[in-house]
Amino acid sequence: MEDKIVTLQSFYDPMLAEIIRARLAANGIQCYIADGNAIGANPLYNQALGGVKIKVFEHDLEKCREILSQPEELNDEPEEETE
Repeated sequence: MEDKIVTLQSFYDPMLAEIIRARLAANGIQCYIADGNAIGANPLYNQALGGVKIKVFEHDLEKCREILSQPEELNDEPEEETE
C-alpha cells in the first residue's frame, strides 16, 4: 500500500515554513519543504510557484493539524547543565 504525499500548507515566507517544518519534525512527523530552493534562488518566483510548501504523508495530515492547532510553548529558561 502506497501512501500519498500531500501539501499541508503553503507560505510566502520561507522562514515561517522552516519554523513550521521544524515544529512538525520535533513531534515525529516526516515532512519536507518543496520549492524552497527555487524561491531562495529567485524570490520573484514566490508568487508564480505559490510559495514554499510543506509536504507530508497523507496519513499524518490529522496529526499535523492537531500539532499546529496547539499553542507553541516557548521555554525561556536556560536548560540545567548536567555533569
